[in-house]
Amino acid sequence: MHDSVIKPTTLDEAWQQGLQQGLTQVALNILREGIDIAQVAKLTGLPIERIVSLQNNDLDDQTLVKDFLELSESLLNKIWLDPQEDEAWKNL
Repeated sequence: MHDSVIKPTTLDEAWQQGLQQGLTQVALNILREGIDIAQVAKLTGLPIERIVSLQNNDLDDQTLVKDFLELSESLLNKIWLDPQEDEAWKNL
């Protein structure tokens, strides 16, 4: 393994991005139930502009999963193992 330690800022960034992904999914679910935009913003804490964007685009679950996987991969690349260790994990 690397001798370095995962930086707290990287963990915080990952946590924040995961939280935003979760809130986005919750907002979509609430919108699909017919709740108005102002209420969705109040319940999730997301900006109204983001809620409107979600409503207009009505992102499907596959898009959210794809975005999450890309985000996860990008964050793991910052903190993951060296190439030899990475190869070893692929065989598990």
